[in-house]
Amino acid sequence: MQRIAAGDTVAASLLPFAVWLDGSVALDRFYPYLAENAPGQMHGFVLRNGHAYSAYPIALPLLISPFYAPAALWVRVAGWDTGRIVLFAGVLEKLAASLVASLSAALFYLLALRLTSSRGALLLALVYAFATETWAVSSQALWQHGGGQLATIAGLAALLQVWEKPGHRAQLLAAGLASGLAAAIRPTNGVFVAAVLVWLAVARRKPLELALAAAAPALLGLATAAYNLHVFGRVTGGYDMAFDALPSGGLLGTLASPARGLLVYTPVALFSLPGVWAWRRDRARWSQPVWSVSAFTALALILTAGLWRIWWGGHCYGPRLLADAIPFLVLLMTPALDYIRRSLTLRAAFAALLAWSVFTQAVGAFCYPNSNWDETPAAVGRQPARLWDWRDNPISRSLAAGPRLGPDRRALPKLRELL
Repeated sequence: MQRIAAGDTVAASLLPFAVWLDGSVALDRFYPYLAENAPGQMHGFVLRNGHAYSAYPIALPLLISPFYAPAALWVRVAGWDTGRIVLFAGVLEKLAASLVASLSAALFYLLALRLTSSRGALLLALVYAFATETWAVSSQALWQHGGGQLATIAGLAALLQVWEKPGHRAQLLAAGLASGLAAAIRPTNGVFVAAVLVWLAVARRKPLELALAAAAPALLGLATAAYNLHVFGRVTGGYDMAFDALPSGGLLGTLASPARGLLVYTPVALFSLPGVWAWRRDRARWSQPVWSVSAFTALALILTAGLWRIWWGGHCYGPRLLADAIPFLVLLMTPALDYIRRSLTLRAAFAALLAWSVFTQAVGAFCYPNSNWDETPAAVGRQPARLWDWRDNPISRSLAAGPRLGPDRRALPKLRELL
């Protein structure tokens, strides 16, 4: 089993243990050990008032903390030292991320099943699970994306239930809760909250329903803001508002860069465009709110990622920052499925793009980061021009480096100590 992560996810992997062992979200138990033994990963932490905290949102590690209870009890009873806990947390991180991604794929299938045939739903679920960053990123480590995807899919399912059964207050609360959690897990998912609330305001025009749906996002937003003010001294938390990338660089890069382009790593996503066309062409048939909400949210997330100063998302494989848009993009393919089935040309194009998408994600899941593309010959952040090098890109170099089907060899002796 391999874990594909970065310093961004180290704090998330340890926070559930801090909750159970120390009753706190502060990572004071682990910070000194990591500062001495893994100084290159310290950008994932922030120091405030003598305590160490995660530099990133903590909603996802808090939500999965209950699943860590048996492991934390084992660690406490066995009296493990900090080093062993850190190593163990890396193993559990991979398992937890895989579980979250798997749950999101299963829920996506159930949602798609309410919108199309069983064959169509299965096809879309397989696309979502294996032809996108869900596989190469979300299932590999506790990035925020996996939890965000699960929450947004749950929100869409609840919204569909609201449309099918108007006045169903429990589903209104569920839609608000799921969308609010998505934003708490990853702030950019706030555009999904906006899309849900705007649809309710425009389509339903019932203030009470809007208030019910807005309750959970408002409460979660206040809680997140309070935490951010306490830890970071600002409501935006560890993020700045540096949305100043040129569209010719960032927006084009998130779509077409050989290192981060969505259409390079997941070209099957192109079929969301004919899906939008088919939905707009037959609005009476495709009248559910999931289409307008998905179209707005996908576009907003792509623009947000493309305009962010670090649009390439640091050290990662493929268009990581667009992983949050994946559920919406894949769902938007649904209205086009009938056209794909009836056209040999479209079926051939879909099959070819799907095959390439699965291939690129498999390379990421099994071979990255063997080649150290992000670090050599220079860190990508220092030489962003490397993001446009078609001759030397993460796909080709990772493929040449070959698969890494087990954990890092340097960790093997320590892993044996855990068993």
